[in-house]
Amino acid sequence: SQTAQLFQSLFEGSLGPNRVRNWFSKIPSAGKPVLGGLLCGLVGLGFPQILFFGYETLNGLLANTSLPTATSLSLLVVKTLTTALSAGSGLVGGTFAPSLFLGGMLGASFHNVMAGLFSYAQAHGAAAATPLFQLADVPAYAMVGAASVLAALFRAPLTASLLLFELTRDYDVILPLMASAGVGSLVGDILEDKIQRALRDSDTVSWGDLSDQKDAS
Repeated sequence: SQTAQLFQSLFEGSLGPNRVRNWFSKIPSAGKPVLGGLLCGLVGLGFPQILFFGYETLNGLLANTSLPTATSLSLLVVKTLTTALSAGSGLVGGTFAPSLFLGGMLGASFHNVMAGLFSYAQAHGAAAATPLFQLADVPAYAMVGAASVLAALFRAPLTASLLLFELTRDYDVILPLMASAGVGSLVGDILEDKIQRALRDSDTVSWGDLSDQKDAS
């Protein structure tokens, strides 16, 4: 089913840094961050939005600056890959800013897809049903996406909700923020056991090492 595929994708993606560490295991320690930085820099030539914190792009979404669906999806995929590459190659960096960026892009992409479906439905005679479902603006979806990813990563739904609320002070979105953060944290808990088993069955680092990295960041 599509839900199972989503969970599988989340599960596989969470192991990205550890897979990168395996790929880099035969490279001298001093060369790992050099190669990782070179690869991230080359990717950044084509997608400069994914470099550094990405706050400028995220702030644009929160200011209702829409991105084409292809662009938001491309940034979502590329940022996921470069974040895994950075962490796996030993580059200095954390997971807080990437989680906000990825969540914002995920929310914006979802908004764009739903807007396209609504337009298609209206163009094919389903206009009577569409008023039952009103789409919010892009900032609302970007905030909800960022809160859910942040809560899933750090298991802190209340903190994620309040942090994203402080960015806009939009009271209309506080309930969706809290709901999405709670669901994100729950999904993170569900996937944690699978990730632990996968790490134990592989030659990668332990889950405790990942937790230490998150605490340090």
